[in-house]
Amino acid sequence: MAAANMVSVFNGKVARFNEAVRVKDADAIAEIGAEMLRIALEQCANPNLSTTVKQTYRKQCAAVIDHLVSYVKQPPVAVRSAGGGEEESDPYYTERDWFSDDVPKLNFKDIIGVQEVKDAFMVDVVAPLRPEFKEVYHKFRGDQLGTQVLLYGPPGTGKTHVVKCLAGALNCKIAVVQTSELLASVVGVAEKNTRDIFAQAAELERCIIFLDEIDSICSDRSSEDSRHTRSVLTTMLTCMDGFIKTKKPGQLRIVVAATNLPWKLDPALKRGGRFETQIYVPLPDWEARKVFVAQGLEKVPHAADVTVDYLAQRLDGYAGADIRAVLKQIANEPLRREILNIIKNKKESGEFITVADCEKVLQSYINSVTPEMLKRFQAYDRGIPY
Repeated sequence: MAAANMVSVFNGKVARFNEAVRVKDADAIAEIGAEMLRIALEQCANPNLSTTVKQTYRKQCAAVIDHLVSYVKQPPVAVRSAGGGEEESDPYYTERDWFSDDVPKLNFKDIIGVQEVKDAFMVDVVAPLRPEFKEVYHKFRGDQLGTQVLLYGPPGTGKTHVVKCLAGALNCKIAVVQTSELLASVVGVAEKNTRDIFAQAAELERCIIFLDEIDSICSDRSSEDSRHTRSVLTTMLTCMDGFIKTKKPGQLRIVVAATNLPWKLDPALKRGGRFETQIYVPLPDWEARKVFVAQGLEKVPHAADVTVDYLAQRLDGYAGADIRAVLKQIANEPLRREILNIIKNKKESGEFITVADCEKVLQSYINSVTPEMLKRFQAYDRGIPY
């Protein structure tokens, strides 16, 4: 049976397992739980199955095992509901603190390049909070605040880093939520986790919720990809609407989401009042690439012709994360030679990075950003169908 069909079968058993837990049917819990474990083991042995799906199988099975153990040892314990009361025990739900204890020690000066992104955040988020901009902001925007922002762009362009810098600049606590953390549980738990994140944020005076790879839980409801996440999307939209409407005077509430696939998001997520502020995070330009390269070459021995300009030119079309990865691999070439020299001759031989090392790595490195991907982002940014 195809992997996609097995996921559907597995999710059906998840629903039956939850029902067995609800009615406390021990025999059904044991039988269905064992079947879930068997399916997961078989599917995880498939070399063609994606790592994300395998991780989901494993985490769900770990939750099943934990529940079977706890079911034998002790009676169920009630958990907190979103309304503040108690609801029936859920073996997969674990309450956690989503917000970090400390504010990131970063600001906009720690962002390399992407000046247009920093300018957009300054106008839509920072300016209305600064006394010197208050009058002019009110003149053009009234009381509207750009507090729900969608960042989109190729992978590796530093979207997460940008949001952490924003949190540092605004002195905000931040919850960096990998949406896979929400989906790593069975039916119903992702919705509880979503409500918990917004409930915890409501208790803070200054906070940012950052939802990374939001397309994995908020894809277009008309698409086949969303069949397992539609209820999560509904919960997310409800929480976002309530989050802003119930803001108290003096509270700073910001929701930022990031995606590499903005065209897959449900239209309801991007309508006015939600993620109406969309910011494109592009690849680093010439000056930004030179900064990345200069940082990578700093204190690393290299030939005179291995210049910042040379590598910055060769790395056109690469994201910041890929530039760092390429420079690391380039530095590994003379490092390898030096270690082998020490093994053979018991002494260093003064190896350094050469142009040949750079070309060797660049020819073999697989850039995560393809020309077709870049064209699609540019088309989306301009509102052109692709």
